[in-house]
Amino acid sequence: MKTLRLPIRIKILIMLLLANSTLVLAIFVANQVAFDKSFSDYVQSATKVRLKPVIAEFHETMEKQQNVDWLDRRSEHWKNLMRTYHQVSVANENLTKKRPKPSKDKRPPARGERRGRGPSDKLFFKAVDGTLLVGRPSMVKDALWVPVYWPEIEGEKLGYIGVENGSMVTGRFETLFAKQQRQHFVVIAIIAFVITFLLSIPFSKYLVRPILALRKRTKNLTSGDYSISKQVIRRDELGQLESDMNLLAKTLAENLTARQRWIADISHELRTPIAVIKAEIEGMIDGVIEADGTQLDSLHEEILRLTKLVNDLHQLSMSDRGSLSYEKSKMLLPELIERSLEKRKNELSHFDLQFDFSPKCFLFCDAHRMGQLFDNLLQNTLRYTDASLDDKGKLEIKVNRLKHGVQLVWQDSSPGVEADQIAHLFDRLYRTDSARNRKTGGSGLGLAICQNIIMAHNGEVCAEQSELGGLKLTIEFKYKEN
Repeated sequence: MKTLRLPIRIKILIMLLLANSTLVLAIFVANQVAFDKSFSDYVQSATKVRLKPVIAEFHETMEKQQNVDWLDRRSEHWKNLMRTYHQVSVANENLTKKRPKPSKDKRPPARGERRGRGPSDKLFFKAVDGTLLVGRPSMVKDALWVPVYWPEIEGEKLGYIGVENGSMVTGRFETLFAKQQRQHFVVIAIIAFVITFLLSIPFSKYLVRPILALRKRTKNLTSGDYSISKQVIRRDELGQLESDMNLLAKTLAENLTARQRWIADISHELRTPIAVIKAEIEGMIDGVIEADGTQLDSLHEEILRLTKLVNDLHQLSMSDRGSLSYEKSKMLLPELIERSLEKRKNELSHFDLQFDFSPKCFLFCDAHRMGQLFDNLLQNTLRYTDASLDDKGKLEIKVNRLKHGVQLVWQDSSPGVEADQIAHLFDRLYRTDSARNRKTGGSGLGLAICQNIIMAHNGEVCAEQSELGGLKLTIEFKYKEN
C-alpha cells in the first residue's frame, strides 16, 4: 500500500509558513531582549537622576556630622534622605504622566501607588567593603547602587547608596508601557503571518505550475511523443530543466530514428548474403548449378562475409556495453603500425607508402585492440582507394609526439568523400554511395569499431578531406588520461 504524500505545493506552502514563523519569532525575541535592555538602562538613568538631590543632601549631612554614626534607618537624618527621594519621585511622576483611567477589573491600586509613589521607594547603604549598614539583605537583591564620596577628600569612596529595585521596571506606568509594546508587536507578527499565508498560496502555485507542465511532458515522452515543446522564457533552474527536456526529446527522437535505420540496415546486410547462399544452394538442388569447386568457393566467400558481419555486430555491441576487455601496457605506437603494414605487404605493393614517425612515441594501450584498429584502417584504405600496378595509390602515415600525447595522421589518395558525408563516416552501417556500388564494399561497421577502440584509449578522431585526394583521419591519444 502506497503511503499518502503531500503535494509539492503544500510542502512549499508549509516551508514558507515555517520560515516566516521562525523569522517573526526570532525578531520578537530579539526585540524583547533589546527592549528590556534599553528600558532597563532608561530606568537606571531615571533612578540616578532622582538620586542626585539625595546625594547632595547626603554630602551636606556628612559635612555637619563628620562621621557615619547617623547611617541608620531609624535616625532622623536618614529619614530626611528618604523624604527627599520620595518627593523627587512624586514630582517626576506628576510631570511625565497623565492620570490613568480607572481599571476595568475594579481592583484597588498597589500599596505604593495609593501613596502616590512607585514601589521602588526604599533606600539602602553599604560600606566600601560591602557591609550593609542600612537595609536588610533580603531586600537589596535587585537594588541599584550608586557610589558616594567623602566631601573633603576628592576621589575617596565612602560607600554606596542603593535604591530598591532600581534597575527593574516596577513602576505601574513603565510596566504598562512595556506591556503595550509587547502587545503591539504581537499584533504586527500576526498580521505579517496572515499576509505571508495569503501571499504564499499564489506563490506556491506559481512555483509548481512549470513543474506540473514538466511532469505532463515526461508522461508524453514515455508514451512516445518526442515533439519539442514551445520554449518558456525563464532564466532560472526550471527554464534550464525545460531546455534539458527539449534536448532529451530531440535525442530520443534521433535515437528512435537511428534504431529504426539500424534495424533496417542490419536486416538488409544480412538478407543479401543469405539470399545469395539460398539461390546458389537451390540451383544446385535443382541441377541448374553444378556443385563444383567454383560454386563451393563462392558459397564459402558469402559465408565468410556473413560471418564477418555478425562478428562485427557482436563486437560493436560488446563495445557499447563496455564488455570488451583491454589489457593495456606501455607500447611503441610505430611498432604496432609496422606489424599491421607487414601483414598486408603484398596488398600494399600497389601503393606508394610513406611512413614517418617521431622517436619515443610511447602509448599505454592494448596491443591486440590497437592492431585491430590499424587493420581496419588499412582495410578501409585498400578497399576504397583506386590503386593498380600502373597507377599506384598513395598512403601517408605520420606519428607525432605531442606535449600532451601522441598524434596519428592517416590519409590516402582518391577517390575522396563528399563534405556532407564526412560527418556520417563513423555512423553504424553507413557507407557512401560509391562504396555501396562496389562489389567489395564492406558492411559500414569498420570505422564505427575504430572509433570505439580510440575512445577506449582516451583518444579522439577527426575526419576530413585529404590533400592527397582521399580521406584524412587525425587521431590524438592523451598521455595523462591514457
